[in-house]
Amino acid sequence: MPSRAALAIFLCALVLGASAPRAQVSQSDRIAISYVAPVDGEHEPLYHMLMEQQALERVRDLLVKIRWPRTLRLELAGCQGESNAWYEDAVVTVCYEYLNDMWRTAHSSRRPKHLTPQEAFMGPAVDTFLHEAGHAAFDLLKVPVLGREEDAADQFAAYIVLHFPSEKKKALILGSAYSYASELRVYSARDLSKPRLGFGRHITYADEHGTPAQRLYNLLCIAYGSDKNLFADVVSDGYLPGERAEMCEDEYRQIDFAYRSLIEPHVDK
Repeated sequence: MPSRAALAIFLCALVLGASAPRAQVSQSDRIAISYVAPVDGEHEPLYHMLMEQQALERVRDLLVKIRWPRTLRLELAGCQGESNAWYEDAVVTVCYEYLNDMWRTAHSSRRPKHLTPQEAFMGPAVDTFLHEAGHAAFDLLKVPVLGREEDAADQFAAYIVLHFPSEKKKALILGSAYSYASELRVYSARDLSKPRLGFGRHITYADEHGTPAQRLYNLLCIAYGSDKNLFADVVSDGYLPGERAEMCEDEYRQIDFAYRSLIEPHVDK
């Protein structure tokens, strides 16, 4: 369970990293927030700390500039043991179970030394809210999506983060990358090249999401394509293959063009 001090660091960084001003009164009805009291007593400390630190209020400040045509609700709730997050019918739900899993992963003994526990938690937590907000944008703003919507939501989240100040965005991107890597049981660049014997079923690949490995490489590519100097080490350290890195600037430009064409017209200047 996160300490009060560590959680406060996460929430402050979330706001400072976004460099977003407080919502104006005229925007107040665009986003509603809801802290649903957990049924599982294990989540009580997390529930109270999130409310005390105004976690959802700070996420709201990141998204309130979008001119949502109907109220978007941000909700933290217990999910009967399911570790998940989703968007449906103008509601973004993030489970306490999911946040708890992120916290445990962030404090794993296998975490890279260059990544603090707070960064390892912040990355996937911020990414989760923005990913689901991406689904909300596609739905409520009637934004056309060519390709898999889950991939587009990943790109939406990464694009928003990549407009934070340099130090904050790198920490968040690397924190998200670590989350995917830990799911793959990858703890070094060399692990990515090791042959693996896998047993499974082809039906596994029917999921609407990309595999953790694909999402990891896509995230690193978007980041590198946005700023080759800031993220140079993801290539030099072997986390992003040179062959893929050559295309990343063009990939980022495509996302930038799509955002400016389809999303930005709905954002307050």
